Amino acid sequence: MKKLFALILACLALGLVAAGCGGDDNSSSSSDSGGDGASKAEEPSGGGGAKVGMQNVQFVPKDITVKPGETITFTNDESIPHDVHKTSGPGKDFSSGDTGGMQQGDTFKLKLTEAGEYGYVCNVHAPGMAGTITVK
Repeated sequence: MKKLFALILACLALGLVAAGCGGDDNSSSSSDSGGDGASKAEEPSGGGGAKVGMQNVQFVPKDITVKPGETITFTNDESIPHDVHKTSGPGKDFSSGDTGGMQQGDTFKLKLTEAGEYGYVCNVHAPGMAGTITVK
């Protein structure tokens, strides 16, 4: 019985060490978008939000629905540069920065507070790499 207990404790300790060795997002760049209806998200608070990858020269998923104030995190999962730029919708424009400015592993976090439908595109790969964010 003592051997079983020792084995369980060793496995738990190993699991804690392995969990602590994971990477963090602090090395990724994160762009800010200011203005009415759009702002940089510090960190998602308690769930919600959406993640959008950039894979095979597409946004995945390209169309998402979030609640006002939820964080949308775009991540470039490819070795080619991408960007995110608003093409339509309420409020001021948002952008991940320079055209093609997001390198592999870079993230852009966006928080939209105004309800509506927002079109967005990667300017490097437009018009084929585009999507829609619905805030309701």
